[in-house]
This record gives sequence, structure tokens and C-alpha cells, in this order.
Amino acid sequence: MAQNSTDMAQILPILQNLMANLLSPDNNTRSNAEKTLNLEWSIAQPNSLLLGLAYTMNESPDPSSRGFAAVLLRRVSLKENFGVAEIADAPEGTVWSRVTADTRTQVKSMLLSSLERESDNGARNKVCDTISEVANVEDAWPELLQALFVSSTSGLPALRESAFRIFTGCPQLLVDQNPQSVKDAFIVAFQDSSNNVRLAALKAAVQFLMIAEGTSRSKLDSMIPQMLSVLEPLLINKDEQGLVDSLSALTELAEIYPKAFRPVLPNLLEFGAQVSSNEQMEDSTRQIALEILVTLAEAAPGMCRKQAQFCDKLVHIALSMMANLEDDQDWYIVETLEEEENDDTSVFGEQVMDRLACSLGGKQLLPVAFQLIPTMLSSQEWQKRHAALMAVSAIGEGCFKLMKGELENVLNLVCPYFRDPHPRVRHAACNTIGQLSTDFSPTIQEKYHSIVLQNLIPAMDDEQFPRVQAHAAAAMVNFSEEARKKIIEPYLDTLFERLMNLLTSNKRYVQEQAITTIATVADSAQDLFRKHYSAIVPQLLSVLENASGKEYRLLRGKAIECVTFIALAVGYDVFKADSVKLIELLVRTQSQVVDDDDPQISYLLAAWARLCKVMGQDFLPYLPTVMPPLLKSASLQPDFAVLDADEDASLKYSAEDGWEFATISGQQIGIRTSVLEEKCTAVEMLICYARELGAGFEPYSKQVLELVLPLLKFYFHEGVKFASTAAISPILESMKSSVVLESANTNNPNLSSTPGTKSYEFVNAWTNICNTLLKAIVNEIDDVSFISQLYSSFADCVEVVGDHCLNDEQLKKFSEAVNLILSKSLEQIDSRIKQYNSGEVDEEEARVIGEDEIAESEAMDSVAKAIRLVLKTNTSSFMAYFDQLIPNLVMFANPELGKHDCYALQWFLCVFDDFVELTGPSSWTYSQYFLPAMVQALNLNNKPDERQAAAFGVGICAQYGGAVYAPAVGQAIPSIAAIINDPESLSEENIYATENAVSALVKILIYNQSSLPNFDEVMSLWFSGLPVLYDEDEAGTCYNYLYQILLNNETLLKLLQSYNQQYINHVIPAKYNDKVNPTNLQYLSTITNGLGLLHLVNVLVDVLVQGVLEADLATKLASSLQSVLQSCSDEAKAALWQSIDNEKQQSLQLLGYA
Repeated sequence: MAQNSTDMAQILPILQNLMANLLSPDNNTRSNAEKTLNLEWSIAQPNSLLLGLAYTMNESPDPSSRGFAAVLLRRVSLKENFGVAEIADAPEGTVWSRVTADTRTQVKSMLLSSLERESDNGARNKVCDTISEVANVEDAWPELLQALFVSSTSGLPALRESAFRIFTGCPQLLVDQNPQSVKDAFIVAFQDSSNNVRLAALKAAVQFLMIAEGTSRSKLDSMIPQMLSVLEPLLINKDEQGLVDSLSALTELAEIYPKAFRPVLPNLLEFGAQVSSNEQMEDSTRQIALEILVTLAEAAPGMCRKQAQFCDKLVHIALSMMANLEDDQDWYIVETLEEEENDDTSVFGEQVMDRLACSLGGKQLLPVAFQLIPTMLSSQEWQKRHAALMAVSAIGEGCFKLMKGELENVLNLVCPYFRDPHPRVRHAACNTIGQLSTDFSPTIQEKYHSIVLQNLIPAMDDEQFPRVQAHAAAAMVNFSEEARKKIIEPYLDTLFERLMNLLTSNKRYVQEQAITTIATVADSAQDLFRKHYSAIVPQLLSVLENASGKEYRLLRGKAIECVTFIALAVGYDVFKADSVKLIELLVRTQSQVVDDDDPQISYLLAAWARLCKVMGQDFLPYLPTVMPPLLKSASLQPDFAVLDADEDASLKYSAEDGWEFATISGQQIGIRTSVLEEKCTAVEMLICYARELGAGFEPYSKQVLELVLPLLKFYFHEGVKFASTAAISPILESMKSSVVLESANTNNPNLSSTPGTKSYEFVNAWTNICNTLLKAIVNEIDDVSFISQLYSSFADCVEVVGDHCLNDEQLKKFSEAVNLILSKSLEQIDSRIKQYNSGEVDEEEARVIGEDEIAESEAMDSVAKAIRLVLKTNTSSFMAYFDQLIPNLVMFANPELGKHDCYALQWFLCVFDDFVELTGPSSWTYSQYFLPAMVQALNLNNKPDERQAAAFGVGICAQYGGAVYAPAVGQAIPSIAAIINDPESLSEENIYATENAVSALVKILIYNQSSLPNFDEVMSLWFSGLPVLYDEDEAGTCYNYLYQILLNNETLLKLLQSYNQQYINHVIPAKYNDKVNPTNLQYLSTITNGLGLLHLVNVLVDVLVQGVLEADLATKLASSLQSVLQSCSDEAKAALWQSIDNEKQQSLQLLGYA
């Protein structure tokens, strides 16, 4: 029913008064008005509200009132949550969906009327935005489309602009229109006499291209050149805001549809370079002009690499921006580093270098960058030296492969600038070394620790410039995180002295950084830090006891972190004396935390977990103190904000408070990420408690499971999802430990079906976990990294629960989930092969594709792990479901898939290696599917990882397959011999395949002895293939067998004699010709079995020095070695001893074996 005019006359004054109050500067007035709007209008009389706003939008004499009415109409119409949760019968759905059809018709009519009549630009734009929003939710509005077509050809520029503004907000209006007609209309608009119309048309075209599909998009993308024609007039007229708006819109399109820019890339490159290098223009204009090019580089790197001068121009511009720094005195006198405002242009240039390195790759970027960087480093201007160092820091990750080979030269280039006359250049040198220490770990720590630390440690003495001191200490964190204690040891005392000195600084940020660095150094030094314990821990406890006040919260937090890292490093025996005092201080600190943003919260969460790890079961009494705040943090929910596109988010939601915004469907959607980091840390700590405390954690396990299981769908933060998934199996393990204790203390055989018992709760928990994980696996099929975590967690849980853990329904769901990912992976492999076969994949694109494949292969490894554990625990019941996997599984053995370094065959072989091991001789029924592929994969033409999986599989067939496999195993021996005797058998890439081949032979010797006609020959081949030093699992099997031979003198002599003859007759590789002094080698070849003894001694020495064997077996082998040597002459002993290199001789002596 139409609104009565009398009613409207009564409503309008009240509504206009409400609108005035909504704009009031007084918070109370505005808050009450918002409540009135929600309760008395949106809920109580929505029809009157919308019609009143629409009437005001049309009839008010004040343009600001008309505009505000349009804004309110938009906001109210589409609003669902009115902040009235206390009302039990609050209506559902939007106001627009709840008003009558007649009201909607009247409102739409008045919107079109206002569009036609509105004379004020600001008000009309607001009307257009409201029309777009309403059109997005309306199924049919034919009058709108007709009105827009009329407006787009109107003689009034304002109406033409409005039409395209509405198309921008609701591009779906054009989806069903003739593509050619749409294109023609846009092309006319791009040439419009009005600048505003051209810009509006450009934005609309971008939005439409982003949603267009198939033939529509292909027909429309030919108008890209005409779209770019909008830019030049803006530049000529110095309309920088127009440039920013248009380039921002085009950047959106470049990210989604980069290939459309291929024909215009040369022109766009020139234009972007011209604008971004013009220092007379605003920073925002320059940055967006460069941003669109960098976005294209990220979205279509191959296309950009092929564009002449693309990389060269962008690197020049980025480096120039990075040198755009002022020597601001505030940089030197800040009291807290958070006060520093980043120089936007310089930081943006640095980010560009990082993004270009990651997208274009080192092969293209590195030559350009290092053509400029040395020149900049030698400049008299400190800004250029600073920019050059920061550029090295920025490109390391993206240029990793090439820079790794030149790392020594890079360090020699950077390190002299630790002594630069300008402090900000020295600061940049610290930054660069810190970043390189992260990007190139552990290489930089292992090979170049001397050059790094000889420069970095003295930088902490720069007392005149505390910023440099602090940054040097921060870089030390990066270095120490990946440094073994042997690397840290020679520098520890000097480093600790410097860091203790920093604690006396009058700058709190220096003290804070020194404490953080001490924590990291202690973590790396481990027990070596014991000698410094008494010097630092009392000071840290003093900070916690005496440093009160809000300004010291971060310092206290870092002290908490440091003292608990030290406790972990030195061990409970050293720390125990201070443990009670520290815990008292932590409890006191925890009780004093009242603000949600207190930085001590996150430090406390992690510190308690470290103490748990140090103290083990002694920590249990403190769990009731720790768990409530931990569970509170783990239960935090993200804060959200939804703002209009034209609202300034920074006014209410600052980045410093952790707010991040993204524009979605014309609105700014904000989320407070700092809360999520705390939540993630809390969940990670729960993992630690469950793992360390076992049954002691069980009282909390049910509550924690109820918390973490729903977080598998927590899409706001990947870390929370991953940590929650990883937490499940340790929690389940803690419950099982409690079940074991319960079972040991009762005779009730029906515990699992008795409500209230630990066993009953455990069974219910596993049922819930199993169903949740299987559902998540199906739902997350497109998220490769998370799928990997889900399958791994599922496998771990299956292992915890044990035999018969899955019923038929669960086995069915599991097999369906596995088949789903098998199909998905085969599709991905096929897609990659097609990319390669297209001939359009360059080296960098191949690298990116390879990285995707690595991620996928890691996920598939988790799938294989899950298949193995399900098969192990449910062998007989799973077989019928395993049969359903066969059609997809055998596709992974297709030789065509291996042509582009695909993981498929290796993964396939690993699955069936496990299958044979777990099902034994009955697996022969399935041998037709895998055995031919396994034997074929032993060929040297196959990849090393495929040969490794195949060789391991042959050994498994020998060990577990029984007599039925013996003929096939015997036929594989020549191929295994080829692997062992290959001249490249001991190379880094081949060593694991070789060692698995050697191990396969020993399993054949042990388990298939009766079926080997050439037993002695196979044993000699095996012996010649030793040592096995890197695959620890296989080493145990090989050396246990060798020890048995050492106990049997007759077999040993036969083996040594055979080796001797084969070596002399060149049947086996002459591996000692280049390793042993020729005189000694000649002598040993003349004594009985001398070369066999030489090999035996070196095999035993190598494995003893490598330390891969269990202590008992190592001791037995060492004793046998001594016995063998006792039977030799002194001259033979001397020759054998001299065949061992000096380093190994020293190791034998240190180990007590010589």
C-alpha cells in the first residue's frame, strides 16, 4: 500500500530531527539516535523509514540532507544486525527484504527520479551508490537499465558520469547485454569530452571485465588500449587524483586479468615509468604508477620478463625511490622505535625490489641490480649508499639461487659499510646482514660466520648512535636463530659481554633488544650458556620484580622471554634454584595484567610453555594457574569493522592497534589481526602442554578439544587453523595416557562403554575428531598446505588410537577423501604437463611451477602417511576400500608423468612399499599393479628419488613378501648392482638411492638366501657397496649383518678374499686409488686379503665417526675392528691406519675407538 501523504507529513519532521542527531558531534546524542534508528524505525516501522528517506532524498531543499538521506537509505536497507541482541524476537534478514513489495517499488522509483533530478554532484554520487547497492540485491529492475542507457547518452555530463558510476557499483547489470554493444558504448565514453565521464567509464569497464567470463571477456579485452587512452589527458592536465583513481582501477584488473595487458604493455611501461620517476608529482601518484607494473610482474611474470627494458626501468625507479630519504633529526632522538614514521616513498621502493625479485627472479633482476648497486655504494651521498644496502637486503629471498653462489662476494661488498661515516648507512648494513642471515641460513652461519660476526659484534659498540647498536643486536638475532652451538661457541664470551653492556644503555629500546638477543643466543648456545647464567638471570629477575609502570611492560615481557629461554638452554638442574622465584613473579605479573593490549600477555603465554618443557611433570601444580588465561586467549574472537568506501578507517581503527582493511564489494572490511596472533600463540602453547604433560593434561583435554576442533574452519588466520589441527593428536595422546592409567587400576573390561570413565570419553572424543577431520579434508581440498596438515594430523591420531580404530563408515569416508585428492592431484599434474608442453614456460615460470609441485608432493606425502597408518591399524577391514583406490593409484605410475620431474612415480612406489610391508605375502595379489613399475624404476635413467623408492621396495619385498616374491627380487639384482657400481653413485643426489640399493641386497641375503644361486656373489656386491652412512634406518640393518659376519671367521675371510680379487681385476670401482697413498695401496695389494681389509677398516671407521648407529652396535663393531687389526702385522696396521684421513683419526681418538 502506498504511504499516505498525511502520514508522510507527520513522519518527515521526526525523521529529519533524527537525521540531525545522527550527525551530532555529541557522542551521547549520536549514540541515542542510532539506537532510536534501529529500534523505533528499522525494526518497528521499516516501510515508513525507507519511504521517508527516499522522499527526503528527492524533496529536501538542502543538498547535504538529500545526500545523507541517500547514504542512510543504503545503509539501513541492507543492514541485518541492529545491535539489539537483547530482544528475543529481533527480525531476521535485511530491512529491504522485510518491507513490502509496494515500498520497494516506490523507493526504486524515487531513486530513479532523484538520479534524473539531482543537481548537486556530491548528493548525486551518493544516490548512485545507493542505486548500485539496491541493484545488487534486486532480482529484476528493468526500469533501471533503461534509465542508465538513456543517462549514458544524455547531453548532460553529470548524467553520463552517473550511469557509469552505477555500472561500476553493479557491473552485473551488463552481463546479459550484447558484448559488442557494451564495448561500443564504453569506447565512446572513453573519448567523452568530460574528464569525469571518461574516468567513470574506465572504472566501470574494469569492474565489468573482472566479472565477465568466456567469450564476453575475450570480446571486451580488445578495448584495453582505449581504456588506457584515458590516462594521457589526466597527465597533461596534471589531474593527479584522476591518475590515482584510474591507475588504481587498472591495477585491480591487472591482478585478476593480466594477460589482457599484453598488447599495451610497452605503452603502459613507458607511461608508468614516466609518472613514477617524476619527482614533481605526489608520492601517491608515483607509487600507483609503479604499482600497476609491479602487479603485472607478479600476476604475469613471464609476459613481463619478455618485455624489453621492463626489469631495467623498474629497478632504476625503485632504487631512486629508495634513495629519497631525508636526514631527519627525529631518527636519532626517538625514545621508542614505534614512534618512527616510515618514509613512504623509500619503503615503497624497497618493497618493489623485493616483489620484483620474487616475481621476475634472480636471472633477470640480479644483473640489473648489481650493475647499479656498486656505483651507489661508492656515492658521496649517504642516501644512495643506504638505498644500495637496503636493496641487497630486499632481493635476497627472490634471488636466492643465484645469490647463494655469490654470497661471499655479496658479504665482502656489504661488510665495509659497518664502518661508514654515516650512522644511517651503518644501520642499513646491520639490516642487510640480518636479512641475509635469515634468507641464506644456514649457509651464512656455517661458511661465513667469521666475516659476519667480526663486523656485526663491534657494531654494538656504536654508543653515540643507539639506533645502530640496537639494530646490530637485532641482526644478531637473525644470525643466531639458525646457528649451531659450535658456530656460536668461539664468539660467545665476547658477544655476551657486548650484550651485557647494552643493558646499561639509557635507551630502553636498546635494553629491550639486548634482552631479546641474549635470549636467542642462549637458545643457540644451549648448555654452553651455563657459565653466563649467574651474570644475567638475577638481573632479569630484578627487572620483573622492580620495573613497574606501563612504560616498562614491553621490557618486562622481553625479560620473561629471555629468562625462560635461558632456562631451556641450561637445563632444569641449573635453573631449578630460581624456578620458584620466577614462577612467583610470573603469577604476580599475570594477575596484574588488565589491558587486552598488554604486550606481556603473549610473552607470558610462551614463557609458561617453556617452563613446562624445562620442568616436565614438576610443572603440573602450576597448570591451574596457567590454563584459565591461556584458554581465554585461545578463545579470542576477531574484531570486525565494516565501513563505507569513502570513510577514513584510520580515524577509529589504527594500524598500530592491529587493524587491517580490504575493500570488498564497495565496502571496507576490517579485521584486528593482533588479536589473532595472540590466539594463534595460545593454541600453539596448548600443543606444548599436551605433549609435555601427557596424562597430566587430561583434565583439560575435553575442554581444549571443544575449543580447537571448530577452529579447523577459522578462515581469518591460517596460523590458528594449522595450530589447531596440530594440537589434536597431542591432546588425544594425553587422553590415551590417562586411559592406560585407568585400565591399570581397574578390572572392568567394559570401560569404553561405561559413561563417566576416561575410556568412554576417549572413544567419544576420537569419534568426534575422526568425523571432523574427514569432513575438513573434503572441504579443504583446494588448500594444498592445509590438506597436508589435516592428513598428517589424521594419521597421527590413527596411530594414537591404534588397532581397529575406524569403523566401516569411517573407512569409507577416508577412502573417498583419498580418492578425491588423488583425482585432484592427477588433474594438477596434467595441467602442469600441458603448461610445459605449450612451450611458453620460461625458466622462472618453471621454478614457480616446481614450487607448486613441491607443495603438492608434501601434501601427498601426508596422504601416504595416512594410508600407511590406516592400513597398519585396520589391515583386514581396509582392504576392500583400498581396492577402490587402485584405479587412481595406478595412474601415478604412468611413465608420461615422469617426463617433467614429477613426484608421481616416487610417491606411488612409497605407497606400495608400505603396502607390501604391512600386508606381507598377501600383497602378491596386487603385484601386477606395482611390481613392474618398481623393477623398471631401478634403471639409472630414472630419477634418484624413484630409484631410492624402488630399491627400498625390492628390499621390503624380500623381507616381508615371502617366497612368492623371490624370483622377482632375484631378477632385480643386476639393476641394483648397476646403481651401486655407477661412477656417480656417491654423489649428493644419488647417495640415498645407492644406500637403499645396498640395504636391499642385505635384506635379500637375509631373507631370500635359499633362493639365491649366486649367494656369495651377491654378498660381495653388498660388501663393495658399503658404507651406508646417511640413511640411519638402513644403516642399522646393514651393520648388524656385517657384525654377524665379523663373528664368523670363515665367512669373513671368504668375503675379504672376494673383494680383494674383484678390486685387482677391476670388477668393482677402484675407490681407494685416489684416497690412499700409492705406496701403502701397493703394499696392501701384496698381502693376503689386504685390499679387503682396507675396505673393511674404512667402512667401519666411516660409520663409527659418522655416529649413525646405536651405541651398543657401535661398541661391538669397534671391538671387532680392534680384533681384526690385532691379527695383522705392525706394517699392515700402519698402512691401514695411514689410509684413514687425519680428521677421522682424531675423531676415532676422541670417541675412544683408537
